[in-house]
Amino acid sequence: MPLYRLAFLLAVPLALLPGVRARPDISPKPEDLVYTQKGTLPVIVSAPHGGGKAVPGVAERRGVGIKLFTTARDGNTAELARTFAAELEKELGGKPWVVVARFDRKYIDANRPPDGAYEAEAAKPYYDAYHDPLTAACKAVREAYGGGLLLDVHGQGALPDVICRGTRNGTTVKLLKDRHGWRAVTGKNSVMGRLERAGYKVMPACDAGEDAREEVRFAGGHIVNTYGSHTGYAIDAIQVEVGTKYRDRDTYAKTARDLAAAVAAFHDEYLKK
Repeated sequence: MPLYRLAFLLAVPLALLPGVRARPDISPKPEDLVYTQKGTLPVIVSAPHGGGKAVPGVAERRGVGIKLFTTARDGNTAELARTFAAELEKELGGKPWVVVARFDRKYIDANRPPDGAYEAEAAKPYYDAYHDPLTAACKAVREAYGGGLLLDVHGQGALPDVICRGTRNGTTVKLLKDRHGWRAVTGKNSVMGRLERAGYKVMPACDAGEDAREEVRFAGGHIVNTYGSHTGYAIDAIQVEVGTKYRDRDTYAKTARDLAAAVAAFHDEYLKK
């Protein structure tokens, strides 16, 4: 090939050459980094800290000036939440609403208010892509049922053989308590009560009474505090902090089945019309 033709080809963008297509933009859209499922049950599942994907154009958070800052991933909580949703569908014959982050907590923490959740404006659409469907789910459940249950699934390693309850010490389940009393939070057909009866160690223990304080580190974050039934959403919200023993690669599927059985019992006792 003559040198002048070679120089011409090297100077021309590939997209302008015959038969060559421009490479499409393959950057994930905000909705691509959040798994969602529309439901038919008055049950909503949230899992904000189990994702591992980078957010395009966004640097990792540094946490300057932010209290309680962490970027640690809650391993296998995304898998636990989605498996639980599938098991609950088997139990009840309907779908729960599901919102699970695929983005890594290093870039966005969806369990924080916006001013503590991200540090780059480019991250905002991805944060909104998590909370917009969660808000829509809460509104849809409230309209259809007058109330419902939100489980916000997290992982903790401080107490590896414990599942901790987080309700802001009963605040985020106000409607449930008003309608059915404390037994709906810790009784035999409560979510935590059924888990305890299935052999899990839960904290606070179900026989500890209403005055027992929740572990301060796991007592409930932004999600349950925003959507709980002490707000206008009328959705009883529980942060479920699952110890590492119950969510490792070999155990999370069993935990998901047991959690589905517990929620199915709760549904039949307190949510079924």
